[in-house]
Amino acid sequence: MILFTVVQPVPAEQIRQTRQLVAFTVSVVPNTPHVFPKTITLDFGDGCIGRDGKLRRGKIISVYTGPMSIPGSKIFTTFADYFVDSFKVEGTHSVENTSTSNKKEWIVKVADGKITSINTGNWKMWSSIKIHTQIQGNGTPYFPLDDVFQITGNANGSASGGNSWSASIGDPLIKKFTCHWIVKGTVRITRNDNKAILDYGDGACDNKAIITINGISKNITLR
Repeated sequence: MILFTVVQPVPAEQIRQTRQLVAFTVSVVPNTPHVFPKTITLDFGDGCIGRDGKLRRGKIISVYTGPMSIPGSKIFTTFADYFVDSFKVEGTHSVENTSTSNKKEWIVKVADGKITSINTGNWKMWSSIKIHTQIQGNGTPYFPLDDVFQITGNANGSASGGNSWSASIGDPLIKKFTCHWIVKGTVRITRNDNKAILDYGDGACDNKAIITINGISKNITLR
């Protein structure tokens, strides 16, 4: 077992105010090289402050079935009494390498994701599946600048207030390594009785998109 501590620097006044130890531990079991499955646990204890100023406590537990560069390998991540500030985080996040000899591909899933406010009791739940497939740059693995990925999939969720929603990718989303933004593709969204289409454009690298809700379109800026 490997055990070490990561210390994040924060202002002394912030430490005094929160009275929390600004550190978390990471364990790897087993620590023998090339032996799988491996369980990696991030343990924030009773509370740690990150560089983003958020207070985290509890554990994030990830199980690797094999090296993620090898097709067939998976990561399953769960949460044990994990909180960020006053919000409890639950659910399962998984990534599977489904690559073949001529393409790279990963399936990313969220199952029964849930965020609950411990102050109000309000919650939001969702599940999703996204397939990330590399459609350009497969022949140059050590030169990422020509990499282009295609994303397909769907998601759905609900909230304690009674609202529910679903989303499905229509035209595949296109993400270039050289651009921060999704440059192309559409997402169809339904929230209660309202229907919308989010259109990321024609391939230009910019933060612009068009949202159409019940037939009315509006230009928006992505953040």
